[in-house]
Amino acid sequence: MKFYELFLISECILIANTPNKMSIEKVQTKRELAKAKTRRALLKSALRLYSLEGAQGMSMNKIAKGAGIAQPSFYNHFESLEALQNELSAQLKDNYLSPMRLAWVNMLKDYDVLSKEQFNQQCRQCLIMIFDSAFENIALFQHLLEDRPRFSDSIENQSSLNNGLGNLITEIQEEWTEIFIQGLQLSNRTCERSAVNLCVDMAAAQVHELILGCHQQRYSRQQAIATLSISFDALFANFLHGSNTSQ
Repeated sequence: MKFYELFLISECILIANTPNKMSIEKVQTKRELAKAKTRRALLKSALRLYSLEGAQGMSMNKIAKGAGIAQPSFYNHFESLEALQNELSAQLKDNYLSPMRLAWVNMLKDYDVLSKEQFNQQCRQCLIMIFDSAFENIALFQHLLEDRPRFSDSIENQSSLNNGLGNLITEIQEEWTEIFIQGLQLSNRTCERSAVNLCVDMAAAQVHELILGCHQQRYSRQQAIATLSISFDALFANFLHGSNTSQ
């Protein structure tokens, strides 16, 4: 057999035994999809566990078991339990705020041109979104309130002491402050941040208590929202009239 024939045969054998690029990419894609699926399962398991047991019941072993994987495999997806909780917290915050952020900004931006009835109608619609979101998983909402840090000196200390789900309510209220500031800026108003914080905390306290009251069936959701819209009209009027209008 001539040299070039031997060369051709060896090349054919090499090609036959070498996986092509498409097959390698297909295997990699399947692995990535499987990994993403397991990651979602872990997040779902963590959410389910937190809704049932709160922060005290959270453990890597329980979450992995709920996702149908062995605990050592947890580290293939998250470097720690805290990392998982932080990602879940970010997802929950985004899912909660995204649908209503623009509505609240516009309501505050247009406050001066809205009639009392128009403001109350927009306020009711915004409150309905908040109540609907809370009642999608009322057990989760209750645990988030219970696990919220309340006794450290500052927001920064709270964040360092209790990352993840336990600090979610505090983080959401900080986001509300930013939403209010954005609405003020678009209406050509300025206000001290402490005044915005005060307004947000007063509004949040009322909303949280009335959501729990509805859950306890002490009154209807319709009654709570109607009362809150009236209260917010007075609260925002006092708050916005105390702000400075720039020309």
